[in-house]
Amino acid sequence: MTPLKRISKSAAKKAGLDYYFDKEAAAEVVRFFEMFLHHSKGKWAGKPFKLLDWQRKDIVEELFGWKRVKDDLRRYRVAYIEVPKKNGKSTLLSGIGLYLLIGDGEPGSEVYSCAADRQQGSIIYAEAASCVKQSPHLAKRLEVIESRKTIAYLANASVYRVLSADGFRAEGLNIHGVLAPAA
Repeated sequence: MTPLKRISKSAAKKAGLDYYFDKEAAAEVVRFFEMFLHHSKGKWAGKPFKLLDWQRKDIVEELFGWKRVKDDLRRYRVAYIEVPKKNGKSTLLSGIGLYLLIGDGEPGSEVYSCAADRQQGSIIYAEAASCVKQSPHLAKRLEVIESRKTIAYLANASVYRVLSADGFRAEGLNIHGVLAPAA
């Protein structure tokens, strides 16, 4: 599959296309990772999260940069990302979840890490909680509630929670983002 040419909104309109690439929107998410997030494990523990080229270009920029011409909403609402074990999926997903929680500007957003069981869903949450604790900026704004596996952004009435398969039967969820790693 040939990647789409990243064109501006005005060029997309002129060409009669439905989608354009918002460079600033993509760059904002990349900056969020690099300014506020740190690795928590292994040789990179404590170091700023500088996205690898494939993480930046193929995942983050693609998800957050492409928008619809008609209403400026993001083009992609669902992404399936498959990479081998030990390639930082949990850390990448936790960063995306935290951006959706605090950086996306969505009042009352609900972001969920979910899996077949609560323990598996907790892996991404644990990375996100670690990122919050390591970032003075995020720690001032977000409250990590370990007993409930919740990160609360009280100023915006937003939450990041772990949700097991049983939770999908619950009613009243107003989901802004779901992070669901494969087993």
